[in-house]
Amino acid sequence: LDGNGYMLNQFKNPANAKIHRETTGPEIWRDTAGQIDVLVSGVGTGGTLTGTSQFIKGSAGCEFKKAIKTVAVEPEEQMLITAAKGGEKKGPQGPHKIQGIGAGIIPDVLDLDMIDEVVAVHSDDASVMAIKLWLIGLPVGVSAGAIVDAAVKICCRPESAGKLVVAIIPSFGERYFTHPMFSQIKKEAEEMKKQPLPEPFDNTQFGFATPRG
Repeated sequence: LDGNGYMLNQFKNPANAKIHRETTGPEIWRDTAGQIDVLVSGVGTGGTLTGTSQFIKGSAGCEFKKAIKTVAVEPEEQMLITAAKGGEKKGPQGPHKIQGIGAGIIPDVLDLDMIDEVVAVHSDDASVMAIKLWLIGLPVGVSAGAIVDAAVKICCRPESAGKLVVAIIPSFGERYFTHPMFSQIKKEAEEMKKQPLPEPFDNTQFGFATPRG
């Protein structure tokens, strides 16, 4: 910007993938004791999937560690990565409700060579899974719902038996309270009727001098 600043542009900035080669990749490799077999990651900017995979698979100057399988997750309504990898789109294509992934472009940061499979998840399925995760104590966003939905499908395959599958949950759910996935809960809360307060206890029954404290 003529020396007055920097355009960070996380979709094109190589520092995006670089930080995941230096941090996320080593963390997953360390925490799984090198036993990771499958990495499942959404694609927003592509930095997480690219950098983590490069670190483990030995690309971009990294030492080879293991030939893991990298699975990219994108919205079923916008299957650009699927098409870029030679696959076929299915169903209507256009807007979707999974904030954080499916930006409508193939990011420059994304290394398509790192992707072994693309799993497309519909917005409705992502929302259902996100709510399931909330109900078991994991308050996540809708993109995490899509990623976990894809990971569960992969884990259910016979060939996944005994494999260690790592799914990256990229967001916390507090920023998604206005998302349509909460519309039913919001409707139920708004329709709740105020319940009358119970009659107060008579404290004299418990040895006090007056009925009320």
